[in-house]
Amino acid sequence: MHHSVIKQQLIPTERLSLWQFMTLGISWLLVSSLLTFTRLTHPAFGIQGDLPLHYHITRSFAQSFAEGDFLPRWAGLLDGGRGDALFTFYPPLSYLLSAVLMKFFNIDVLTSLKLISLLILIIAQISAYLLAREFFSGARSVIVSLAYVLLPAYPLIALYRAFLANALALSLAPLVLLGAHLLLAGKRPSRGLVIFALSFSAVILTHTITTYLCGIVIGIMALIYLTRFDHQEARWRGVWRLGAAGIIVVALTAFFLWPQVVERNWGQVGLSIVQQEYRNYFLFAETSDRSRYRQAWSGLNYVTSLITLTQTLTAMLFGLICWRLLKPEKKTLPDVPIIRLSMALVAFGLFISLPISDPLWRYLPGMKYVQFPWRFQPFAALACGLLAAAALDRWKALGRVIRNLIAAGLTWLVIANCVFTVMLLRLDEPGLTRAQTAELLSSPFAKPVTAEEGRRLQDEDDLKFIPYAANEIYFRPQGSDFTLYPPAAIPGDLSFINGRGSVIAKQLNIALREFRIECEDGAQVRIETYYYPHWVARLNGTEVKIKVEEGTGLMLLDLPGGRHHLKLNYEIRDTSERVARSISIVAWLLFAGWGIFKLIAHIRAKSKLNNIGTRG
Repeated sequence: MHHSVIKQQLIPTERLSLWQFMTLGISWLLVSSLLTFTRLTHPAFGIQGDLPLHYHITRSFAQSFAEGDFLPRWAGLLDGGRGDALFTFYPPLSYLLSAVLMKFFNIDVLTSLKLISLLILIIAQISAYLLAREFFSGARSVIVSLAYVLLPAYPLIALYRAFLANALALSLAPLVLLGAHLLLAGKRPSRGLVIFALSFSAVILTHTITTYLCGIVIGIMALIYLTRFDHQEARWRGVWRLGAAGIIVVALTAFFLWPQVVERNWGQVGLSIVQQEYRNYFLFAETSDRSRYRQAWSGLNYVTSLITLTQTLTAMLFGLICWRLLKPEKKTLPDVPIIRLSMALVAFGLFISLPISDPLWRYLPGMKYVQFPWRFQPFAALACGLLAAAALDRWKALGRVIRNLIAAGLTWLVIANCVFTVMLLRLDEPGLTRAQTAELLSSPFAKPVTAEEGRRLQDEDDLKFIPYAANEIYFRPQGSDFTLYPPAAIPGDLSFINGRGSVIAKQLNIALREFRIECEDGAQVRIETYYYPHWVARLNGTEVKIKVEEGTGLMLLDLPGGRHHLKLNYEIRDTSERVARSISIVAWLLFAGWGIFKLIAHIRAKSKLNNIGTRG
């Protein structure tokens, strides 16, 4: 019997009833609500982890969205209204989701972040369930979905550190693996292409580091699946399908990926790996910097080290139960590749957490930007859930003594994992009220400070630094200052620095500034916005040169005497970036057309079979 026939016979195929579907939906909502309840109802929600940064990025995106720019490139409210090119390098999808929620439900930024925090956990459970459903029954797939979010690695990123974009991308990662599996195994490749292309594109447009880690996982997966079939042709056919799907994903997301290549030297993105050096986050690594800020991160690293070891040991015990399945004669069973992949992911997660992996961090391109080895642990948690589901069938086949030993070990490890998860769900800011939280985020009385003063504030107290979370120095253009500014409600205005004049009327949008100006004589004005090559200035309809103020990086313009209409636009005029946009538009149209064609063909084929069955 051909391997594909064996696969179709062994993989569970029963459909969910409406009652089962509703039960699953309620359970996913209940689990997500329990995980998020403590934080979402706490008066201090908004100041923990990266939430202050996400708060201000969301404010800027929502402002652009309200102005009709649905995929902005310039984050105009950051850096005290001077703005930066954050959305060229930081994917927009999580902020687009927040902006849509704010628009259609008429809610504020904090409420949208609360909804996002809840939705992320629901999506993570659904996608983990769908991946597991390809290999296991419904009940065992629920185990996988619960393990993904209840083991401490995912709550660490999604709730404790509040890496919301990271967490949203991770919630979609199991769908990427599902699509890759269908393509590599040759089972329903059309469906696999749709799932892979849509989910991986969504990950790319949500979080760059998760995209990078997904790429590593897909590479490991391809190597594992190359050993699945006896025939070399079957091995490589799946890899070619996956490679072709990857090219399609690149075409779909070219509008976002290519500008990063063009503009990578326009900003200061490389500074991000200086602040968080990966060596500080190996297992139980100690930092030589004794500042309060570094000591706090060192304390977190101690906890994440324990989490890494606990999850790894848990997965190893489940893997021990499944060990017999890894024999050569078992390799045609449908769940063996996913077991091997799970073990490989757990091993890789442990390896990159050890000092011996330093050469990998140093020489593998892009690896340094991952910063924290524990970013990979949600994949290990997913692998642990898959191994647990696979182990249930093999449990009774074990000897009595080994079964008792494994049961004892798993009991203590499960308890340890639960303790870590509960610890991460707490928000330890007992003295703050909602009004105080709102004041910290808006910071109406904060003054600009130097980068050195900012570091001092971080060392003294994290709350003192929150007013300056609306700064993204990494994405400021080259030549900009390093001053930290309080939050701004509007993008940069205009001021006269030489000569006399006045502004009669003005319009301040994120990507558009218009001024009606009257000058007595020639004057020089400053636009309180960092210069970036996409900014174009027109004086009375004629394009004029923008100068850059030395030491600040702000825009300067020389104006003659008289009345003038000054207009500044953030325009994408680079030819290659426009071509990339066109490629993505065409790719999406072709992909959608192909999907509709396949869907119609499937409906017709199903209708034809039903008609034949009726006549029979």
